[in-house]
Amino acid sequence: MKKLLVLIAVLSALVLSACSEDVAKQELEKNDDNKAEAKVSDDKKSEGSKDEEKSEEIWTYYDNATWSDDYNGLKMEIQKAVVTDKAPTPEDENAKASAVGVKFKMENTTDGKFTFYPDQAKLVTSTGEQIDMPDMWVSDSIGGEIDKGVIKEGNIIWYLERGHAEQIEWIKLEFSGHQGPEDDFESELKEYEIELKLE
Repeated sequence: MKKLLVLIAVLSALVLSACSEDVAKQELEKNDDNKAEAKVSDDKKSEGSKDEEKSEEIWTYYDNATWSDDYNGLKMEIQKAVVTDKAPTPEDENAKASAVGVKFKMENTTDGKFTFYPDQAKLVTSTGEQIDMPDMWVSDSIGGEIDKGVIKEGNIIWYLERGHAEQIEWIKLEFSGHQGPEDDFESELKEYEIELKLE
């Protein structure tokens, strides 16, 4: 009988210590989670501010380098141009490449379809460069068929081969398209050649 009472006492002590140990672990984990969450949000805040600073330092914005056209109800506009000699590349985020970009928007205000590819525009610069295609990895895909009521907008970026983006005084973009669906090869082709002064 004594052995049974001792055994019960020992088991009770173990159960109680295990319970208190579980509660302590849960509290510790809870506190660690709170600290981790606080640290993560602090890290995100500092990361965000670094990213903001980095992007502000990298790009030169030309808000006056704009263009717009209404082609039979397809409204197109270039909202701004940007240049840099410090752009990261898809291969190396610490690279300092030269790049030119534009923010482009298209809106189909008709019940029909259009097909345009500004995201495949050729770029010519005042510094003597001609880039036949934007960088598809970093540019937004906004070209193709544009159905009724659709708005497409995004950034189109070209990496320069000879550099000196900050010295560019003007850029020229060339692209084309047509009214109608993508597979309508008989539609009249509309070609654009747009020159923007960077000042």
